[in-house]
Amino acid sequence: MTWSKRLFTVSVLAAVLLAPGAAVAQESFTLPSLLAYAARHNPALKMTQRNVEIEGEGIRAAQADRMPRIDLTGGYTRYRYPAPLTPIVITSLPMLASDLPDFEKNVYDGFATFSVPLFKGGRLMRGVTIAELKRSMARDFHTRNLHELIYNVTAVYYKLAQLNELLRASEAQVKGLESHRRDVELALKAGTAPKLDLLKADTELGAAIERRIQTRNAITNTRELLKTLIGMDDPGDPVILFDDSPTPGASVAKADLEGALAARPDFKAAQSKVRMLEERVASAEGKRLPDIYGAGDYGGKAGDRMSFKENWSVGVRLFLPIFDFGRIGAEVDRERLELMKAKEEQRALRLTITRELKEAQTSIVDADERIAVSEKAVLSAREQVRIEDLRYRSGDNTSTDVINAEAALIRSRADLCQARFDRRVAVASLSKAMGTMDLPAGAQAEGRGPGITSAAPGRPMTEEAK
Repeated sequence: MTWSKRLFTVSVLAAVLLAPGAAVAQESFTLPSLLAYAARHNPALKMTQRNVEIEGEGIRAAQADRMPRIDLTGGYTRYRYPAPLTPIVITSLPMLASDLPDFEKNVYDGFATFSVPLFKGGRLMRGVTIAELKRSMARDFHTRNLHELIYNVTAVYYKLAQLNELLRASEAQVKGLESHRRDVELALKAGTAPKLDLLKADTELGAAIERRIQTRNAITNTRELLKTLIGMDDPGDPVILFDDSPTPGASVAKADLEGALAARPDFKAAQSKVRMLEERVASAEGKRLPDIYGAGDYGGKAGDRMSFKENWSVGVRLFLPIFDFGRIGAEVDRERLELMKAKEEQRALRLTITRELKEAQTSIVDADERIAVSEKAVLSAREQVRIEDLRYRSGDNTSTDVINAEAALIRSRADLCQARFDRRVAVASLSKAMGTMDLPAGAQAEGRGPGITSAAPGRPMTEEAK
């Protein structure tokens, strides 16, 4: 075996061995795996999760405010005149001190201080409650962002499916117009068709090719949008699989306002905000009550000889605001206005949810009717294209009739794709409006990695229709 034959054999073996590995390494996604990937990698969703953790630390801080506090203090002081290290103690005659302390100009001191809040107008317990409500709001906002992410990924996924179907329709139209142009060219050579028919065929063929290019560009841009939504940093182009079966016409859950209000995370967050502001109003009013806390310290002082003299103290302190130029009253009024604003926000959100439910329900009904009409229109347009093409070849019509039939077919197919897309998005909108949108069961199973694909029927979006 010559050197060139050996090199060719090694190259063939390497290609055979490496080709399957390259195919396995290529990432592929179904809708559940897209949602699972997005739930793990979307930056905005991660930020809301961090907000939940931040508010959890706020609860710990609020709980710590109720606990005793111990601090260590120390320092050095230089006096002009010698100062006593401990108080003068008189136990007998007023003029005769029984215990005279040391006097020093340089004084070193060190103490351990102790303080514990006993009463602060209810602000200690309310502080914990407010922190818990803030964490509840953060969790609800995290769930709301998850629902928004699921809805957006689902809408973009089905938009890709729609554009893929439009691309196949555009390619079919280009092939049909190319075939018609060849027929016109043959007729022109035979002298049975004017040159104007060839110019019309070229014009329509160029427009069809331009629509195909625009559709391909839209697919590219939509895929980039999808990668941004799911948080994919990989510059590669993943393969997207989707089910090409027709849009099911099964009935969906009816809109239920009370059920939506009970399940919507943003409405629950609005309720938590109202309760939190009610607690803040009560906490601000509690500032008019006295603050009572216990305090004490233990330590000693020493001079240059570092002979420390110990001392200690313990007591109860009371702080009662008498006059603060209306500062507490202004704070209470501000919190009450915030509470009134939150109640109006909750009412506005209720109206918005009502509108979203009605719009989603109406959109589903409208899309179902359009799908039924568009399916019949597509069948009729296909038959019309076939008939006009046969008539043109037999000389019974003109090139314009064939071109008009092709244009009607592409319009009807586009209308059908749009109607199917609108129904899928309307169903997702109803689920989001009801607050029931969540990761599907398949997303939980496929959440282990982006390369796992479902056994459901699907194919790459670049595959041609047979």
